[in-house]
Amino acid sequence: MTRQQIVSNLKGIFTPVVTPFGRRGEVDEAKFCENLRRLAGIGLSGMIVAGSTGEAPYLAERERLRLVEVARRIVRPPELLIAGTGLESTQETIRLSREAIARGADALLVVTPNYYKSRMDERALTTHYHAVADAVRRPVIVYSIPQFTGIRMEASTIGRISRHPNVVALKDSSGDVPSLRKVLGKVRPGFRVLVGAVAIFFDALREGAVGAVLGQSNFVPELCLGLYEAFMHGKFKTAREFQQRLIPLAQKVAVPFGIPGVKAALDLCGFPGGPPRLPLQPLNAAQRRLVAAALHEARQGLDY
Repeated sequence: MTRQQIVSNLKGIFTPVVTPFGRRGEVDEAKFCENLRRLAGIGLSGMIVAGSTGEAPYLAERERLRLVEVARRIVRPPELLIAGTGLESTQETIRLSREAIARGADALLVVTPNYYKSRMDERALTTHYHAVADAVRRPVIVYSIPQFTGIRMEASTIGRISRHPNVVALKDSSGDVPSLRKVLGKVRPGFRVLVGAVAIFFDALREGAVGAVLGQSNFVPELCLGLYEAFMHGKFKTAREFQQRLIPLAQKVAVPFGIPGVKAALDLCGFPGGPPRLPLQPLNAAQRRLVAAALHEARQGLDY
């Protein structure tokens, strides 16, 4: 796809696919592909490989790149393949980003550097993202997830970063609607904002976000797509109903249990989830029952 086609398709629902592991902790490519094939062609806008839900911090760089290579065979245009390539240094982020592009990534999801938190001010972050965007030939998406990184980007900083023509979007996982509203008021025209928190998805669309990256779309993609499509057709009551179904999956799965909760939900839906990579711990039996109850609540009354 051309750069313009990629940017135009940055809207709708994106799935941050999980990374299944085998008994010895190795990446299980067969199960990874099984999940991708199940999700491909059902209306999603694309897949994100090696994001937070894919346990990117626990993946070796060669594993990240291999997942991109494997995914490219399954994720076909107009669906986008986005690779998580953010590392701590600008130089290493550029190197990994170029390698991901060589293996077929359409766009790059670059998380904020965060180890030296006190030094990640507006100048440092703007310099970082502009340098990455200068160095690669595919669009760059800024990834802000302060609950993990401890870096809460100011709207003015995101606005400055958005002025670079090759920084095309933001994935905002803060779950903060007032903050999102400020960001939307600062970014350049045409800059895309996606949210990563299902609990605010409906409100985010009303504010001007163009879509979402939702871990819940790994196991209930129909609910995520239903909300987005209802909103886009002006069926706001229906969209709110889908939102109400999705909220338990945030409050009772994602928030208390994180990635192990998402993987347990996949298992309970009959899809490959499996254990997380150490040191993350799988859910115990009592916790899995809570996830099962949240799934039942979300699906209650649906004909599937």
